[in-house]
Amino acid sequence: MMDWEELRNELGVALNESDLLGFEVDAARRIAAATFRVLTLPGGPPPDDCRVQMLFHRVGRVAASLRNGLWNDEAAEVVPFALRELLSVVQSFGRQPIYGWEFFDIHDKQLALWGNRLSLDWRSGPDGLSRSITVFQSSGAGPARHLDLCVWFDELEVRRPDGTGVPLEEFAAGGRRWWDAMYAGDKRTEGHGIFPIRGC
Repeated sequence: MMDWEELRNELGVALNESDLLGFEVDAARRIAAATFRVLTLPGGPPPDDCRVQMLFHRVGRVAASLRNGLWNDEAAEVVPFALRELLSVVQSFGRQPIYGWEFFDIHDKQLALWGNRLSLDWRSGPDGLSRSITVFQSSGAGPARHLDLCVWFDELEVRRPDGTGVPLEEFAAGGRRWWDAMYAGDKRTEGHGIFPIRGC
């Protein structure tokens, strides 16, 4: 069984290049929910529906920076918004992919880049801070906009579209299997616009 440090790395692999469909927080219950369309091979053909929901329990903090500009524009206007508006803000980007391989427990590194330009900084109490997930969205068309989002939590679960739970290690293995298959030229990974680097 993987420890958290190893598991978070594998979860990062499983989320790489996934589309972020939504992210919302139930402040009263201290639960956050994110929906992703992931790249996965669960041991056979790719599933017809590749969406998963991640549920984050005992959420202790939510920090976000919504800016009218490119991600690296330090002069970009910061747009405040309320926690209840998070889902609509995320969805306004049109389901853009996230990438970078690392998404869990990188809050210190990320906040060093945008933590002084917060649109939202909600805290629920002294706990719920043992782990974190950081994601982003950038506008694919129209005026430049960028969203950075970090959510701190204590426990994580993954569910399929029908609500059944997926063990974290099983979910991570499906993502690792997809990327290994893509690099091996497996045709099951075609159609996503992602290609291995080939020698010239």
